[in-house]
Parts: sequence; C-alpha cells; structure tokens
Amino acid sequence: MGFSAGVMLGVSIFELLPEAIASLEILLAGLFFLSGMILVALLDFLIPHEYMHEHSCDEDDTLANVKRNPNLMRTGLLVAVGIGIHNLPEGFVTITGSLHSLELGLILAIAIALHNIPEGLSVAIPIYAASNNRRKAFVISFISGLAEPIGAIIGLTVLLSLGVFSEEIIVISLAFVAGIMTFISLDELLPTAHETCNENGNDTHIVTGGILTGMAVMLATLIIL
Repeated sequence: MGFSAGVMLGVSIFELLPEAIASLEILLAGLFFLSGMILVALLDFLIPHEYMHEHSCDEDDTLANVKRNPNLMRTGLLVAVGIGIHNLPEGFVTITGSLHSLELGLILAIAIALHNIPEGLSVAIPIYAASNNRRKAFVISFISGLAEPIGAIIGLTVLLSLGVFSEEIIVISLAFVAGIMTFISLDELLPTAHETCNENGNDTHIVTGGILTGMAVMLATLIIL
C-alpha cells in the first residue's frame, strides 16, 4: 500500500500537476486540484470507507463463533457497497490518464490495482467467514470491483460530452485527477498501511520505504517511456 501510494503521489507530482500548471495558470490548476480532493472527501464523509478489521470481533472469539456471527455478512456487504462507491472516481482517474497517454493510463491502472487487493480481501473475508462459501465471497468482492470500469465509462461519457478532444478539458481533468489520487493516498492508503504495521508489530518505516520506492519507480518509468 505504501508502494501504491508512492506511485500515485509520484504521478501527481512529476506528471499531472506540472502538466496542468504549464497549460493553465497556477491558481486554476490549484483550484481544480483542490476540487478533486474535496469531491472524494465529501464522498468519504457521506459514505464512510470502512475496512473489515474495523468490524473485527473480540480477540477471544474462535473461528467457529465468527462463522456463526450473522453480523459479518452484513459487514461484508456494507464494505462491498462502500468500496464500490469509492472505486468510481478511481475508474475516472484511469480513463483520464489513458486519454492523456496510454503509458500514463497503464501506470495508473497498475497502481490502483495494487491497492485494490486489500480492498477485495476486506470484502471477501467477512463474507466467507459468515457463509463458508468461497464462491459467494468471490462474486460479491468481484461485483464491488466492477465499480471502477463503470466509473471509467461515466468519466468517458462526461468528457466526451464536454469535448474530450479539447486540450483544455484534458488538462483540467489532469489537475482534478491529481487531487483525487493525492486524497486517496493520504487519507486511505497511508493511514491503513501504518495501522496494519502497528497491529502486526512492524516498523512503520516499511511504509516510508514503500512510498520512496513507488515514487522512484514512477519517476524512472516516466523517463523510460
């Protein structure tokens, strides 16, 4: 998760924001950047993004007790809905980057896919624990992930209606997307990564190492491509 955050922050710092500032006034680029952050913040406030461990049972519960707990099924379904809604702007992020360049779109897709792995687990684990049904756990977590291509389709439709081939629209979208990715990294990925380290007794510098590695890989990829 630290690596994924590093890639997303690196894309924003090295590619998206400089591109937007070069084409727009810095004030406009900054306003659209902040607008992206505010949009996801409002979404996060209206529909809290809760992970499975936030609903975990007491430490003395056995696996048998967990499987008989009907609340876990509700937890899994709620997390699936929350993650699905939060994935919508990530689909917009990927499609916007792809419209700018296929290389950037690929990088964004990989970064987002990396941090979707723990999200999928946070849906599947409580559902499997409650139902003991692997197929059900897989299907529900898969459906929650479909929100991203839906978000991409919605984003593409909106951009086409606004004139996607307009360079100004693309540049505005890049600043907006940079704000979305920055918020996701700072508010979701990094706090969860640090919390996971603390829970497992690991040094949180691992997260920092992941961030630096992700940003370095991002910079090297931009230079190579």
